[in-house]
Amino acid sequence: KTTFALAYLYQGLLNGDHTLYLSFEETPSKLISEAESLGIDIRGLTNDAEDLIHLVESEKIVEFMTNILPALAQKLKHRNIKHTRIVLDPLTPILWEFPSEKEQRKVLTKIYQHLSSLGTVLQTIEEPNAFGQTDIGATETRVPIYLSDSVIHIQNLGLGGKYNRTCKIIKSRKTPHYEGIYPLNFVHGPGITIDTSSVDPVSMDPLVNDIRYQELMKKVKQLSKDKDPKKRIIAQIAKNLLGERERKDTIQNMELVEVLTDKQILQEVRK
Repeated sequence: KTTFALAYLYQGLLNGDHTLYLSFEETPSKLISEAESLGIDIRGLTNDAEDLIHLVESEKIVEFMTNILPALAQKLKHRNIKHTRIVLDPLTPILWEFPSEKEQRKVLTKIYQHLSSLGTVLQTIEEPNAFGQTDIGATETRVPIYLSDSVIHIQNLGLGGKYNRTCKIIKSRKTPHYEGIYPLNFVHGPGITIDTSSVDPVSMDPLVNDIRYQELMKKVKQLSKDKDPKKRIIAQIAKNLLGERERKDTIQNMELVEVLTDKQILQEVRK
């Protein structure tokens, strides 16, 4: 999540946007060092890299979010800055300070009103689950997801190979988008790359994909009859992913099903 946020900040600098990174965990020097290890050269684009990133200490979170941040937003607005890329990384400590969903909604609504008038706000949230499991409707994430215009779910599935780390657009208001699961990789230079080859025109041939779909369905059906209950569970997951042939995300999900039903993966399940 932090690498994603740093890459977002870096792209803003390349575009000439005004940027503001608010960290609630790491110091500016540590974040810049982490960025440089991935080839994200923030220092190369500004003379005051440390001034772009601000650490908000835990004991000052409430004061910062309720008083200092609104004042900062007003200050930036008066400077007539056209667009600001704002990062809140991570939002989780703020949610801990306001345990009830009613309080969270009240505080976050005010924050979003102040910041969204300045530009685009990227907030990261720690998912409270183990590898390969997901519940984006959990208490820790429900309110931010409800209030956000767009939600990108980054997950470590623990499968190894191409689909070890993935991303999926949960929602994106007023923006057309694909609904599949895409492989995500850490790459020196841009920091993060997302493999969208599954939706490239080359892979959209209806006849080829129809044959591919039928073969996968046969494979899943055979797996559902296996004696191993774990494999039967995988078969059910794969069947749900494939769904109806007419679904928009079927093409993308076929790649994930191919990984789930790979012989090497199934051998690991047996262990």
